[in-house]
Amino acid sequence: MLITSGKWRFALGAICLAFLGSSDAESANSADTAQSSAPGNRLVMREHAIRDPGLNNIVASTVLVPEGWKLEGGITRTPSQVFNLPIIRDVNITAPDGRGVRFYPSFSFEFSSMSPGQIMQPTPGGSLYMPLPESPGRWLMEMVERNPNPTVSDLRLVSEEVVPELTQKLRQQNAQMFQLVEQGNMTSAPMGYGSRFDTQATKILLAYKQNGKALEETVLVTWQYLVIISQGQMTAGSWNINHMRSFRGPAGTNYLGDAMLSAIVQSIRPNPAWEAEMQRYWQKLSRIQQKGASDRLANLQDHGRKMGKINSDINDIIMGGYKERTASSDRAQKQYVDAIREETAYSTPSGETIKLPSFYDHVYTDGQGTYILNNDAFYNPNRDSTVNGVSWDRIEAQQ
Repeated sequence: MLITSGKWRFALGAICLAFLGSSDAESANSADTAQSSAPGNRLVMREHAIRDPGLNNIVASTVLVPEGWKLEGGITRTPSQVFNLPIIRDVNITAPDGRGVRFYPSFSFEFSSMSPGQIMQPTPGGSLYMPLPESPGRWLMEMVERNPNPTVSDLRLVSEEVVPELTQKLRQQNAQMFQLVEQGNMTSAPMGYGSRFDTQATKILLAYKQNGKALEETVLVTWQYLVIISQGQMTAGSWNINHMRSFRGPAGTNYLGDAMLSAIVQSIRPNPAWEAEMQRYWQKLSRIQQKGASDRLANLQDHGRKMGKINSDINDIIMGGYKERTASSDRAQKQYVDAIREETAYSTPSGETIKLPSFYDHVYTDGQGTYILNNDAFYNPNRDSTVNGVSWDRIEAQQ
């Protein structure tokens, strides 16, 4: 979101780390994608690479960005003290009219009443120090207050609610952790202490003005915590923001039903080579930890795989389509959901499936991550002097 300043920071000793829009984060130079001089009724979406500067600038993932929109942010590597949070991945995609999508970083926090620390400072366990908040919405508001954006005013936390369907799915995936905690509590309860574990999905609605323009933003957060309870008091624990993304638009508009925002989210393609490198990082880290820390890190290591499985559900929930998506898995139902979200699935020359906004009868691709959508039956990019430096193939919608 754009509530935080252009350089949302937290201090690590003498080091300041930018969350968004810095020169060390791959962001297409944080510049607007070039406007086209071609027909005004065409839509061009170009593939942008999100690179990891800590792994020889390898591509971590790609995303399609509409021409004329701005992509800011990327991946930043953290200092070695924060080994449970090796990267900050923060990507913000914004339209000229204020609509946008933001993919926030994940976070790993720890706290203890026996050894209090400073907020957002490294802990011996390789996380950041912060007590468990009252709710994700309150935590987000606190982070915004700590990192104000001078262009933003009248910020309000409009609503905050648990998303039952996704929360149930998260709890099912963590059933083993619930069982381990319950078994441990059976032993420790007579001694006056125990543990509590939970995981949830929360939907947050914010309202604010930026440069005088009224905006609304819906943020979906998946999070979990494991805390120690002694004599009825929470004394220590760890908690994580596992997944956080937002959609925003001018106040009063149906930005959650915006086909372009949905198409951007659906276009994300992770790089298996980068994911494999990160998996090796977690495996190496877990081997050098003590047993208790290793169990916790294994849970974090598994985060990427779990999030990959439910990523589509998260997108649908925040866009309001979860019930339609889970009602049936047959082809007719998928087509129905795409129609509701105003998306159409296309087959690329390489055999992949890409979802693009509907309302366009003709779609072309150069096979290199750029798509031209148009309703003019006489338009052919191969004859367009502004884009004909490459060969364009027309692709058809899947039946």
